[in-house]
Amino acid sequence: MASRCVNNLGGQVLLMDVTPDQVNDYVRKHSKEYYEMVPGFVFKDIRILLQKPMLVGLQIRKKKVLLPFTKLCPGYGTVLLEIAAKDADLEFIRSNLVKISE
Repeated sequence: MASRCVNNLGGQVLLMDVTPDQVNDYVRKHSKEYYEMVPGFVFKDIRILLQKPMLVGLQIRKKKVLLPFTKLCPGYGTVLLEIAAKDADLEFIRSNLVKISE
């Protein structure tokens, strides 16, 4: 069963308490590839909570994933994390989500 704690992924908070559109704009500007992630998608055994479908970005050379999620705690809202990724993580996203970028 998938966990609900995105804090287990570690990484750096890039944006906090922003709108889904602000996250999507950031991902488009800072990722070579990006994919549409639906609410409830499971990544690294963690169910990603989202208000609506949002973009997840891949930074191939840096081996990072820009991962959006929504924290239900007051004061957090929609957050964008930058987390370290292995090749298998990048392939998992490529294989399971719809690519939006060219």
